[in-house]
Parts: sequence; C-alpha cells; structure tokens
Amino acid sequence: MKILLADDDATIRSGIETFLKSQNHKIVPVSNGKEALELTEKEKFDLIISDVQMPLLDGIELLKTLREKDGTIPVIIITAFASIENAVKAMKIGANDYLTKPLNLEELKIKIEKIKSEIELKKENSELKEKLRRIEFPEIIGESKAIKEVKKIITKVASNDTIPVMLYGKSGTGKELAARAIHNAGKRRGKPFVAVNCAALPEELLESELFGYVKGAFTGAVNDKDGLFKAADGGTLFLDEVGETSPRLQAKLLRVLQDFQIQPLGTTKSFPVNVRLIGASNRRLQDLIESGKFREDLFYRINVAEITLPNLCERTDDVPILISHFMSTSNAERKISFTKEAMDALVDYDWPGNIRELENFVKTISLFAEKEIIEKEDLPENILNASFTGKHEWNNLLNSSDFQEAQKSALENFEKKFLEYHLKKNDGNISRTADAINLSRVSLHKKINQYGLGN
Repeated sequence: MKILLADDDATIRSGIETFLKSQNHKIVPVSNGKEALELTEKEKFDLIISDVQMPLLDGIELLKTLREKDGTIPVIIITAFASIENAVKAMKIGANDYLTKPLNLEELKIKIEKIKSEIELKKENSELKEKLRRIEFPEIIGESKAIKEVKKIITKVASNDTIPVMLYGKSGTGKELAARAIHNAGKRRGKPFVAVNCAALPEELLESELFGYVKGAFTGAVNDKDGLFKAADGGTLFLDEVGETSPRLQAKLLRVLQDFQIQPLGTTKSFPVNVRLIGASNRRLQDLIESGKFREDLFYRINVAEITLPNLCERTDDVPILISHFMSTSNAERKISFTKEAMDALVDYDWPGNIRELENFVKTISLFAEKEIIEKEDLPENILNASFTGKHEWNNLLNSSDFQEAQKSALENFEKKFLEYHLKKNDGNISRTADAINLSRVSLHKKINQYGLGN
C-alpha cells in the first residue's frame, strides 16, 4: 500500500516508517498536516496515518478537509492516551480507526491489514458491479433516462424469445446493437445472430439470400444453398430496413411468421425453422401501410413488440460517456481529452448522424488533432456554428429570475459569438470584418476588447 504518514515527532515518524517498510508498504513521511494536505492534492494514497497534535494544521483539521474533498480515502488517527476524546471526535468526523500512544506496532499492522482487506473487497464489488452492468447490455452505452427506458423494454422483450420485435429509429441510433442486445439477453444467446440490410440488396437477390435455393432454380444456381433463415435456425434473424422489402417478399415473410416454414427458391417443399425475427426501420410501418408500401397483415405479425431508439440529441447526457467509450476502443496511439467548454459544445450539438456521426468524429479528431487537450475553438465549424447559444446557456437564461439580466446576457452571448464567427471568417482582419458586418472599426475594436476576442 502507498501510505502517507504525518507526524511532527521525528523519532516516532522514523520508527513507524521503518516498520511499515519492512511490511512492504511504500511510505511518504511528512512532519505537519499542511504538507500532508498539499501532497494529497498531487498524489494518490491508499491510506493516511496522521498524528493529532501537529503544527500548521492538526490531524483533526486535516481529517475534516480530507472528508470534505474525498470521503473514501482511509485515515488512521494517532493520539495520546490522555486525549482519547480526540480519537472519539476523529471517528465521528470519519476516521476509519485510531491508535493511542505509546504505539503498538503489531496493533498498527493488524489495523492496516483490516483496511487493506476492506479496500480490496470494495474494489472487487465495484468491478463485479461494472462487469454485471456490462454483461447486462454491453452493446448499449449510456446512462440517460431515454436509454435506460430502452434497456428496460429490451429486458422485457428478451424474456420471451418467440415474439417478433420491431425497432424504430433514425440512421445511426443503434438499431442493430439493440437487436443484438435482445438476442444476447434471451434464451437464444449462444445461437446464431444473423443480420441483413433489406434495402441494400435487389429483390431477387434478397429473396434467394433469405430463403436459399435449390440447384437449377435460376441461371447460375449450380448447387443447393441454404439461406439466412436456415443459417439463423435456433437463433435470431435481424431484418434491417424491413419496410423496404417488396410485396412478394413481404408475403413470404408473413408465411414464415404464421407457419414457421420456409420455401427455398426452385422447390415446392417447405422446411421448418426456429428463428426469432427482429425487424428495423427508420420509418414507421403504419405510415408505409397508409401509402400502400407495406402489408397490414404482416405489420400485425412483425410489430408484436416495438422499441423506438432515441436520437442522440434526445439523450445528450450520454455524449460524454459515448466519447469516453469510443476513445477507449480507438486504436489511436494517444488519448485526447476535452476542456469543459469543448465538451459542452459537443453536448449542445444536435448530431444529425446520431451515434455513428459521433463515433466518426472521435476517430477523426483522434487521428488529426495536433494537441491532446481539445479546446472549444479546435472543434469543427459545423459543431461550433450549429447554434449561437448552446443548451447549457439557454437553460441558464431560462432559469434566470431576472428578465433584464437574462436579456442582457443573451445579447452579449449573441454579440460575442457573432463577432467570433466573422473575425474567424475574415482571418482576424478588423477592417474587412467591420466592412462585412456594417460596423465601424472603432465600435468593432471596443467590442473585441469587451469580449476579450483579441487574445
């Protein structure tokens, strides 16, 4: 363990340090509470052992400050037997244990071993909780209210591994990830999960891919071939953009859902299949029914349970979590981070391409960023110029109880962003900028100084 030892008595400090080093602990000794506190702000320690009576900052005040900043780091207090009330006070404040002088080093060893065991147990519990959380739905990253609701519904539909499910959501919202989560959370986990994009294949090819064919079914069919329904037998078949299928194919899908039979191309024979069907669409199937593009009877068969995946702009709390996840899984040689202002701008951005756009952004900036700490002005223009006022700033304005102050703040915010944009557009040239926005050079200079844009 890495232990910070604070005691103003050099003899006692040296004795404890020698003993603990013999127990294979790393000891950092200091002679007063002030120095101990400063070190905790620079380094991490597994345990702090502190005397009560010390100059500059005593052990009780050190403990109070530590508990205000970090309630988790273990602390053992050392006090004279005559002032046992200090030990009681320390325990009430949050000390883990205490020792009285003269010290019994074997007793100290036992107390440290006890704390070490507690730390290891907490770490194991934390790792187990994290492991369980990731096992629950490792495909779906996020803790927002919207995504928690999705996970709740997935849990329910996964418990019945026979009912078909429809997933709705815009491109990039993670429909296939949700389908995999349903598969992995149900009884079919360990069995095949087969995905096909119905919009990516011509009708004839999609039909043969799904149902298979026999030799001679068409020109080029020189051998029998099992289709994707057969490949997914016992597991799950995910039909992405199922709303784009042809009327002919929809009729065949309806038969599968009614009879659990497939008929390969080129034969009149049918074969049983045991497949859970999960469909996905970026358009509501009800709308496609009204326009005559989707069969109503198939809708009622395939839309038994439905889940709508939220757009990323509807779950902005997850943006930092997703960025951290994509950073951790990227192959970039260096890991970059974002200032608070930059992260706020990323949260404010609408992400029309949803999670896929965010993932691509992380890959791009990891590859091309010239520094490891990304500031707001380093972000792409489409993100910076998406709105003059971000969600965080709007929330602050809307929650203000002073109309005039809110109005003033909104105007200043607009002016600053407006001038930043046009100065950047004109490469910082004040004369060109002033002409472009119909403002005098003198007024522009004043505004630049007012908002600190010349720095």
